[in-house]
This record gives sequence, structure tokens and C-alpha cells, in this order.
Amino acid sequence: MKRLILVAALLLSGLSALAGEPFFCLQTGRTLYYERTKPFGGRLERTTTMRIGAVTSSGSGRHVEYLFLLQGPDGKDLYGGEAPMSTEIAADGSVQVDVGAQLAAVLHNLFPNATLRSEGRPAVLPAVMRPGDRLPDAHCSVSTGMLTYTVDITEREVLREESINVPAGCFDCVVVREHKVERGPGRNRNTFSDSWYAPGVGYVRHDTYDRNMRLDTTEVLKKY
Repeated sequence: MKRLILVAALLLSGLSALAGEPFFCLQTGRTLYYERTKPFGGRLERTTTMRIGAVTSSGSGRHVEYLFLLQGPDGKDLYGGEAPMSTEIAADGSVQVDVGAQLAAVLHNLFPNATLRSEGRPAVLPAVMRPGDRLPDAHCSVSTGMLTYTVDITEREVLREESINVPAGCFDCVVVREHKVERGPGRNRNTFSDSWYAPGVGYVRHDTYDRNMRLDTTEVLKKY
């Protein structure tokens, strides 16, 4: 019996670092800065900045507002500059990302006078994820006038738990693999990705692969 108790305690202690907080930053005023580079030379492709704004109660969960900015290697804003976005944290700590709303926010920057229609299923990151877990698919469709963009995220699986060092520090993470298909005018991509998610932070590394699983880009958290 004592051995069983000891084994259970060790298992719980191993999970505690990954089960205490949602896999998203909830610190108002915090800025997360990422750099995305190409492999084999490290050429900078773009930077990503997330500025966390208000975190408020939403029913039994929380509502997180933030500003999202993509910039090219020359520092120039991409896709119309900062886009206001939000994420819902459910009562159980799961993160629910409305991919369609995010895409609509970016399109609104590009087409500020257009009427946008968005629908779909959010991408969910449960508060507790273990290797082998399969996560729900996500989908969105965003339309404006005659233009329609769709995103399908499937084959979502937790690969492993891993401690990882990135320029912003060392983080205990779960690694999630996804298959993403994006369709729309000027945007047709079929990719796979591995993302390292840290509790209380969100993703700290994101590797993108082509359909043949050749590494295309690596994005890491530089400042936090």
C-alpha cells in the first residue's frame, strides 16, 4: 500500500507543473514577443507581438483581451497593423480560441468597411493534457462579399511532455501536433505544426512543416 501511495504521489507531482494554470497568458500588461525564422541559416521571416489587455470574469470563466501584431523582417507592420483579439478561458481552465474571430480581426484591418461573417468551432486546449490525448478538431469560415476564407485544424494530438529552453527562459511544456488546411484568395496552405505550450504563458515554440513533414519555420518566444 505504501508503495502504491508513493507511486501515485510521484505521478501527481509530475503533472502538477502542467495542470495548475490554463495554457494562455492571463497577466494584464504582459507583452509576449516571438521571432519566426527559416531553418538552416536562421533567416528572420517575421515577428509576432501579443500585448495582454483586460482579463475579466465571463460567467464562470474568464475573458482575455489582447492586441496581436505581425511584422516583417524589416519591422514593417503586416496585415494592417495591430488587431484586437480575445480568448475565452472556461471554468475548468480550458482555453477556447475562436479561430474565425481571429481571422476576422485581421481581415477587418485590411477591409475596414467590409461586413464580415464568421462561423465555426473553436480550437480547445484542455487544462490538463497528457501524451496520447486526442483534441477536438477546429474549423472556421469567414466571408466578406465574394471572398471566403476557411481554416480546418485536424489530427490534433498531444505528443509528449518536455522541458524546453527558448530565449525567454526554460518552460515545462506539453507538445501538441496539428494538421492545418487554409483556403482562400491568396492564402492556400496545407501544413503540420508542433507547438510547445506552457501553463500560464501559452505557446513558447511553434514549428511548422510542409505536407511532407519537412521543417519550414521555427518560432520561439524571445521576450516575456
